[in-house]
Amino acid sequence: MQLQELILELFFPEFCLNCQNLGPPLCQNCYHDLNFYFTQNKIQEISANFEEVYFDQVQIMAKFEGSLAKLLKALKYQSGKNIAPFLARMLYRHLLIPQADLITFIPLHPHKLRIRGYNQCQEIALELGKITQIPVRNLLQKKQNTSAQAQIKNQKDRLQRMQGLFQIREKYQDLVVNKTIIIIDDVLTTGATLNAASQALKKASVKEIFGLIVASKME
Repeated sequence: MQLQELILELFFPEFCLNCQNLGPPLCQNCYHDLNFYFTQNKIQEISANFEEVYFDQVQIMAKFEGSLAKLLKALKYQSGKNIAPFLARMLYRHLLIPQADLITFIPLHPHKLRIRGYNQCQEIALELGKITQIPVRNLLQKKQNTSAQAQIKNQKDRLQRMQGLFQIREKYQDLVVNKTIIIIDDVLTTGATLNAASQALKKASVKEIFGLIVASKME
């Protein structure tokens, strides 16, 4: 352990965000309370929401509830950027990470990114890229600054508002042709965000798209 890391651990120790015990962001007891999915590929459950599905597979680690929900809310809304590496290691441990050419992530609109200071999905993706040795690229941009999907209660409205919301960054147009790409997202509700992002990639001639999701609000 480097001296800087030792000092940080000594004066700013980590603790479980659920029970406050010293240790990792989730202690062993709280970790075992998570409701993990046993069926890896959830595409059949999600595809019923869409006339056309643009991703080829989606894996979801666990349900958005309890201690995992606290962890994700802290990452997203409470400046908990340091939680992202822990979540990336969880994805690597619990999901079957596919062979891929690139990893990308659901982007934030620049205005929202300035306010938050970081993109939580990007932070998870960067750490997963280190673990898997798969290059991470910021392939997509969000064209409009929409309100959070969680605030939209009507499912039809959720799906409609995502149409054409993403586009691939011009400098990556040639890079993605015939490539297999992993998209990282933190929370899935209907799959509309993932499908819209995947649609933009498929328009750019991406061959295969695999969604990796930390948690889902689906029943």
